[in-house]
Amino acid sequence: MSEAMHNCAIAAVYIKPNGDASNRALFYLYKLLLNQQNRGQLSSGVTTFNPSRMQVLDTYKDLGTVNEVFKTSDRTQSLDLFKRYAGNKGIGHVRYATSGSEDRSLAQPFERHHGRKWKWFSFCWNGNLANYTELRQHLTENADYHIVYNTDTEILMHYISRELRNSIRPNLVKAFSRLAQKLDGCFNIAFINAFGEMIILRDPYGFRPIVYGWKDDMFLAASESNALINCGVTEYKHLPPGHLIYINNGNVRVVKYAESPKKAHCMFEWVYFANVSSVLDDQSVYITRTNLGKELARQETEKIDDGYVIVPVPDTAKAAGDSMAYELKVPSAEGLIRNRFVGRTFIEGTGREDRVQSKYTALKEIMHGKKVILVDDSIVRGSTTKQLVNYVKKVGGAKEVHVRISCPPIRGPCFYGIDMSTVSELLIPKYEKGPKKGYVSKEIIKQISKDLGADSLEYQPISGLVRSIGKPAKDLCMACITGEYPTPWGKKLYQKAWENYRKGIKERTYAC
Repeated sequence: MSEAMHNCAIAAVYIKPNGDASNRALFYLYKLLLNQQNRGQLSSGVTTFNPSRMQVLDTYKDLGTVNEVFKTSDRTQSLDLFKRYAGNKGIGHVRYATSGSEDRSLAQPFERHHGRKWKWFSFCWNGNLANYTELRQHLTENADYHIVYNTDTEILMHYISRELRNSIRPNLVKAFSRLAQKLDGCFNIAFINAFGEMIILRDPYGFRPIVYGWKDDMFLAASESNALINCGVTEYKHLPPGHLIYINNGNVRVVKYAESPKKAHCMFEWVYFANVSSVLDDQSVYITRTNLGKELARQETEKIDDGYVIVPVPDTAKAAGDSMAYELKVPSAEGLIRNRFVGRTFIEGTGREDRVQSKYTALKEIMHGKKVILVDDSIVRGSTTKQLVNYVKKVGGAKEVHVRISCPPIRGPCFYGIDMSTVSELLIPKYEKGPKKGYVSKEIIKQISKDLGADSLEYQPISGLVRSIGKPAKDLCMACITGEYPTPWGKKLYQKAWENYRKGIKERTYAC
């Protein structure tokens, strides 16, 4: 795929013992995951806790969307699954692979069996460890570990195990506090052990969101607020960076486990990743995207007349496109209709044109003979944008296509959970030929526009992005657009990524 791919999502449920309803944790995990499907469609899984089972902890996971994994098209199979994995506590995960292969064994949660109940645990997480190679090297060279999967999930599992290895049952809050001191990067973790203790943790920088709340006797936590709202949680809170939720013996506590060097909320969450109905760290995703549209309208240079129409690329750019149209008093129309029934498929065609045409239908009735302002959320690699421009002109019959991007130019890799870890896969570096800061020159933008086949191209300025989100620039991670990485290993990997690019090395950036 040519666009940036989604993060993963985590979920956790605890229901206080109260008759039959207490064993419905899986039902709510399913609902939480289903409402976070935008963050990952590769695999889905859960671990539930039930002390009346021989398998106190039991994990079920598979490749596929949430409904595919939970067999909802077959009532009998689905009911059997919900009965088998019934419990009053559990954690869940949907995955998009930012590292590792598309393999069922890499689906999460990861469960580690052990005879001692505090060492028998399961966990899932959302993020990437920037110091993966350092952690892996320590395990293999100093501790004689054999690494089976080349992923940071396995590395994280081993480091959690090492914090629990003593003969005396450890304090979980202190164990995760020690663990965090060894990690560099983005890590939101949901953990449960065979005692039924649970940890829901947000990393000290707060790259990715975590929200939590109560519905009667049920506690829920998830990556996005829309998942909680659709489970009936109307009052929810945002877990602060460097804090965790500890559930034990019926008590639910929010505890600070690590100092927060700075806040580094990923700006891409508001621009693209998160569900438009979610609220992240008290800022609405929908409002942010409408603000982005207003900012685009403010800098528009085309002399607008009746021959123009704004066409947002569905779905993530719709709020920005509609808002831009309102400000400019230009019609906003669905000139591109998304086929919502196209999922992951191996028969969609091999070319990018095939994939664009299977994903969208161009409406000639809307765009023929018009000057189309095509609004999209971002350009990462450029190939999809180029194909869209061609498609809108060729099939939609547009007279002109003016591309407007609600995110500033992506100039650097991400080492914190977005699937763009090399310089070579990005569009802008092909023109700048070296790490740059500040604005991309008008000459480069003009050349990119020509190469995309567009009549003009404009990006959102960084100042417009910051105003739209409504948070101080210092509290946002904008490393992929500014080159300023918030963690020590992020800075190292950025330099290594550019060294690899100059040498023609296209592999994922890890080693320093």
